[in-house]
Amino acid sequence: MFLRTIRRVLGAALVLALPVSAQAALTLCNDTGAEQAVAIGYKDTAGWTSQGWWRIAAGECTSVVPGPLAQRFYYLRVETEGWQFQDDKLSFCVRDERFSIKGDENCARRGFRQEEFARIDVGPAARDHRHTLSTNLNRRLRDGGPTPQAGKQPLFHAVAVFQDCRIEAQPYQSFCTFIGEGQRFLVYRDDRLSPALWQQLQGLPQGRRVALAGQREHLFDTASRLLLQSLDVLALNRADRLLARLQGEWRSLEDPDDRFRVHGAERINTYAGAETSVEYVAIRDRCADDSGQGPYLFTWDNNAGTGLCYRIAAVSDQELSLEYMPQGKDLTYRRAPAPVR
Repeated sequence: MFLRTIRRVLGAALVLALPVSAQAALTLCNDTGAEQAVAIGYKDTAGWTSQGWWRIAAGECTSVVPGPLAQRFYYLRVETEGWQFQDDKLSFCVRDERFSIKGDENCARRGFRQEEFARIDVGPAARDHRHTLSTNLNRRLRDGGPTPQAGKQPLFHAVAVFQDCRIEAQPYQSFCTFIGEGQRFLVYRDDRLSPALWQQLQGLPQGRRVALAGQREHLFDTASRLLLQSLDVLALNRADRLLARLQGEWRSLEDPDDRFRVHGAERINTYAGAETSVEYVAIRDRCADDSGQGPYLFTWDNNAGTGLCYRIAAVSDQELSLEYMPQGKDLTYRRAPAPVR
């Protein structure tokens, strides 16, 4: 009885001696055996916020949101080389350096990356919560090759179609867009881009193929940021001329409500005037197992990256005949008249 009383007194004294944040907070504990870099997202009275990065050593815990906790749900992301993070497809804005970002929209437009977070449910009335990182992490299997050192990655090369440039006022960043093989490449105007290259971008015509080289930074599934180091305009070929002929709006002869508009290397699909999807497009000589009967119009969904293929049977100034592969369904479109201004 005496020993139990002593334990209670010592336990109470220990709790009183802890700082308030240790008593009531969202605490992340690293039980993985390796240092982890973590970021969090949450919603308060001012809206959505994302913050990071905290580096938590193996076996250590860090309080990332002081208590008492006011929300039921918080959101977590972990980025560490050699570890696979299991997210819940909930997007927030992040950047490579330490950050505190207000809002979860227009990440790329504001110069950030958009990444997926996992949800932490602390319960309907919790004042504090402790979460272990192993809940959302698996060690990634490696191929045994050396890990590239930061800043020494090989240059990324791609052939892409110039889409457009968007000139923004502060606090947004101006950027130019290229589309190639189902990917969107964004080149931002910042202090890492040569003024001469930015000037060259301003003079590119929409739909022109170019060879790009630079450092690639993944943003999300179908988009990357490119720190451009060189750009070469490629000679016009048959694919370029076909893409130029496809520009504009086309309506289906079978169903006039079914329309699409080709704008640069994008296809915007509509039905009865409502936008249904946006796809990236390319002209190819081959389509999966079909070859020798091209050219083909290949499209990728701009979010999922899934692709569709059509053989271009004929195209004139006013009519377009496509064959949907591999079923062989014929689709005929008439060019829609330009809107009267």
